[in-house]
Amino acid sequence: MTYTINSGPQRTQKAPIAAPAKVLKKMTDEQRSGKVVVYDPEDPSIGWAVYFGGGQVHYAQSIQGQGYRLNYLLNKHFPQLDMLRCDPVEAEHLDSDYRWICDHWQSNHIPLNLVRQVLTTLTTEALIHVLAMPQAKIELSSSIGLDPLLLSVPFRQLILPVRESINHWVVLQTSVKSPFNRFQLTNPLEFDENNSGNLSFDFGALKQGIEKGHCLYQLALETGQSIEDLGTFLATPVGNQNLFLEPYQYTEESHQPVIACVDDSQTIQHFVKLALEPSGYDVVSLLDPTEALQVLLDRQPQLILMDIEMPKMDGYELCKMVRQVELLRKTPVVMLTGREGLIDRVRAKMLGTSAYLTKPFNPTEMLALVQKLTRDSAVVSA
Repeated sequence: MTYTINSGPQRTQKAPIAAPAKVLKKMTDEQRSGKVVVYDPEDPSIGWAVYFGGGQVHYAQSIQGQGYRLNYLLNKHFPQLDMLRCDPVEAEHLDSDYRWICDHWQSNHIPLNLVRQVLTTLTTEALIHVLAMPQAKIELSSSIGLDPLLLSVPFRQLILPVRESINHWVVLQTSVKSPFNRFQLTNPLEFDENNSGNLSFDFGALKQGIEKGHCLYQLALETGQSIEDLGTFLATPVGNQNLFLEPYQYTEESHQPVIACVDDSQTIQHFVKLALEPSGYDVVSLLDPTEALQVLLDRQPQLILMDIEMPKMDGYELCKMVRQVELLRKTPVVMLTGREGLIDRVRAKMLGTSAYLTKPFNPTEMLALVQKLTRDSAVVSA
């Protein structure tokens, strides 16, 4: 089985900005399939993904902090499902709540009907935050990437019951933009004086969580509050500048040229790294071609090295998909293969590949080709 795997919040490239509500409505109206990823234009470490199939919603999730969000929503809606909660270490590093839940289902820990309830709850809550964003950086992918598919719900059916929650977060956008925001105390004494009076929750736990850099999901779980109520409470000190919003995660922009290598051979991946990294290239190794497209969209490499013969999906099929995506259409693609036939070369050329390297090749040959194609591509882009 394969599941959705997220590559993490490494956002340095420009992406189209649009209203998420309009994009999701278009996916529904046109009965399209694929994955819509939206990022906060002001905090690119925060993002959400919505999966569609034939205009139906298959799932929606956060890109980051999935363990924290999962624990909060399970505690709020499914307190009986203790076995699904992540411990602190797992919550910090969980990269696919979908896989986590499916693993428990396939281990017979929970029945399918309850799994679908959990997935629906996670999906609906994610859509609330997506639709509350007035503008976002939007990335589209034709690949869904969920296996097994356990959910298929009309978009309208999911959002109608939560319109009030969407409006609540629209209002909160002016102060607390996301449940993944972290907070920084600017004046602890004034924060204490203004907020430690007659409260219905443990103010000490809240302040301690803020000082530890916890996001709103964590703070809500620690204080026994909902993220809506806690967000509303924190909006006042944010407005008074007793609190500042912090990004979910600080990211440093890499100035190394990114080269993606899609090849199921660990040996080839090691060879490519040895050949290119000493010359200052950041090599992204992708062993599974079925999961490659989203990572390519996330990293937007300067060049893609792609094996032809791979399980699940060959290089021809993946190259065709790459050329159908606007953000990758002009990215140089170099086919790596043991085939030397004219037919294969012609087929690769027709798909828009830039070059063809026959295995085995030497490091100097590869480096020279990569340098030439990235240099030529930079000139064309300029």
